[in-house]
Amino acid sequence: FQTTPLIISPWRALLVIIHLSGAVEGFYRIRRTGPGPDLIGPQECYHRFSGDGANFERTLINWLHRKNTTHYSPITPSYHSALLKLQVDSLRHGEQVTTSSSSCDAKKVDQVSPETPLRERALCKFEYVLNYNPRRIPAALTEVRCSCKRPNSKLVGRKIFECEPLKYHVRVLMFDENCLEYVEYTETIALGCIPVVQANAMADGQEDFIVPISVAPQT
Repeated sequence: FQTTPLIISPWRALLVIIHLSGAVEGFYRIRRTGPGPDLIGPQECYHRFSGDGANFERTLINWLHRKNTTHYSPITPSYHSALLKLQVDSLRHGEQVTTSSSSCDAKKVDQVSPETPLRERALCKFEYVLNYNPRRIPAALTEVRCSCKRPNSKLVGRKIFECEPLKYHVRVLMFDENCLEYVEYTETIALGCIPVVQANAMADGQEDFIVPISVAPQT
């Protein structure tokens, strides 16, 4: 009796990654021995699709990995016009892809309109940078980097806040140095920079910096 080895293409492997559940911090190889069965939604088109599977997989992987000067990441901010145009020689890890916003100690903004970009209204200043790895699919991801350690004191006063990145996990494929073999990984990227209460805060802040909000009675 002779068995035939099971061969899974990178395209099908990526689809499997998308439907795997669970993640931990940092890089790690996704294991299929977790507790409980896979969650299979019978209404999901992924399970109902009966067309050409190979073409479907290649279309998905090409769409995730495709890049041009203005669209070089499958994850981008909603106001995409804020991103700089990149050329091939600019595809470097840590490359800043937005123009610098105002400084950490800039004066208060006199007027804020609905059209004011979120990056200019944020208490914690941030920039978008490129998370790039040529051995990864997708190779380019856009993430956030906090520009300041704390919010502008002119905006929050002496309140004990600091700025921290809000991190998410993204499932990717990672190839070896020769691009011959790949493994499934989870990468951690920052998608926001938020003001949080200082972890080791002492009593040097204002005691009433958290004000309860009265709930209006139901009518």
